[in-house]
This record gives sequence, C-alpha cells and structure tokens, in this order.
Amino acid sequence: MLPRHGLTYSVLLLVRVASLAPRRSIDDWADAARAHGSYLASAIDLEASARSLAACGLVSLTDPVLLSPRLAGIADLGATVTLQDVSRVLLAAAPPPWLRLAVSAGSVSREYIPAEDLKALLWLEPELDRILLDTYVQLDQPDQAEIRKRIGEAAELVVFAALRHMGHKPVRVSQISDAYGYDIEVRGTGIDRIEVKAAGPTTRGTFHLTRNEYVKSLQYGKQWRLIQVIFNSAAFVADEIDASHVGAVHQLAPGTLQQVVPPDTPQFAWEGSALLSLPDTAWCSPRLVPDPDFKIPGIGRAAD
Repeated sequence: MLPRHGLTYSVLLLVRVASLAPRRSIDDWADAARAHGSYLASAIDLEASARSLAACGLVSLTDPVLLSPRLAGIADLGATVTLQDVSRVLLAAAPPPWLRLAVSAGSVSREYIPAEDLKALLWLEPELDRILLDTYVQLDQPDQAEIRKRIGEAAELVVFAALRHMGHKPVRVSQISDAYGYDIEVRGTGIDRIEVKAAGPTTRGTFHLTRNEYVKSLQYGKQWRLIQVIFNSAAFVADEIDASHVGAVHQLAPGTLQQVVPPDTPQFAWEGSALLSLPDTAWCSPRLVPDPDFKIPGIGRAAD
C-alpha cells in the first residue's frame, strides 16, 4: 500500500477515532473519522482507505473493528503520532515490489522506483530514503531471495535466447540441478559451460559466487565462463522485459576468479558463497548479442 499523502492522512484519522470508541462497521468508522477530521477529510474516500487496511491485514472488519498490533501501536502514540509513523506501517504491511530492487548495500537507488510512485512519495522528504531503508530491513528474507532468483532467471533467459539466435542449441542445465555449477551448456566441438549473473546499473560487476561454482570453474578451466547481464533500471518495473532492457552483457576475463578468490587456509575457508565486486577492467566482451525478438514477462508480473 503506497503511502500517498492523502491515504496516509486518512489512515491517521481512522486510527485515531478507532482508539476513541468501538466502530461497528466501515461506514460507522469512516463517518466518525470524517467528523473528527479537518475540512480535508470530506474530500477523502475514507471507506476505501478502511477497506485497503483490511485487505493488507492491518484491521479486522469485525464488530467492533479491530486494529492490528501495528496500528494499535500507532494509536498508542496519541497526539504525538506523525504521518511518517503511519507511512512506515503502510509500507511494511504492503511493500511495493520495487523496494527489493531499489535498496542495495545500505543505500536507495531511486532509478528503480517508477516515476509516478516516486512523485507520490516525495512528501516524505527528507526522510524518504531512511524510511525505505528501514522498511527493507523488515522484508521477509525468503521473499527477497525469490526476487533475486527471478532477476537471475531473466538474465539466464537473455543469454539462452541469444545463443539460440546465433544458431546454437543450448541447454538450461540449471533447471536440472544446481550441482552442475553453471546454468547453460552448449555442446559442439567442445563444451561451453556458462554461469549467468544478473546486475542493474548500480551493481554492475558485482555478483555472488557459490563455492560449487568456483570449484567447477577450476575443474573445467576454459570450458567454464561467467557472463553478466546488466539490465537498465526500467527492466525491474516493466510489465514485459525485452532486448531494449538489456544495457550490456559482459564476460569475466579468463583467470580472474583464480586471481581474486583467496585460497583456503587452516584458519579460513569460505563454504556457501562469496560476494565479489570487480572493476570494468576485469571484464571483456562475450561476443554475445541479445536476440532482438526476446520477450519475457516482467519480474513483478512473475510474482503474481
């Protein structure tokens, strides 16, 4: 539920009157809020706001109406509650899909926020970034992992389609098992084993590498390569992703991983995965051009 200024004000009114006396229905609740509000309250659809609160689990439309613990906590603040307090509750209850993409490494990249949504949130300045960061911390880790998975799959499909467009017959072995240590296999005179990573404008050159992927890179040598697909910011909020959303495709230069990944010692060994952030000089051209007819559902639509 995007905390637009009007919605946030209406929720504040609803919470205040719900804490004063029991409210028997949406209409009773909205009428009470309208009576207690300023002249602005008459221009707000308070009934719709109440139904939105119910839809995201912040109230139970019983008799009487019951506030969730989050809204009850807002009510407990009494006269000291602010619209920013309310906005935090609304964002946490129904975080926008772009939030998981806009927040990275403790900062907010506003290019990932749709222009209309950003305009609607600017009333929260100068605290907007801090509120978004605080909301991000509350997100469910499984949900964040799912979004990262969808972005990775989109990048994999970009490479897969490009290989087919070039006349190859690639196989997405990632759909068979993670044990391969790479995502796509192309067989010919030799075997091309491709691990695909995804990035946005602000994470270019950064990726997670699993221990298994690193081991397989050592095992297969020149047959194993890592390709990163860099999406432009529009890709993360588009209903459909196509070739125009691919800003660049680059390949990690041979031997780079062996140079930057430290060897295990008796005192230290990494097991699960490592985060690498490599400069542009560590990358080269993969001689891979995205298929101009490439199209897949957007990352947000995949979640529906």
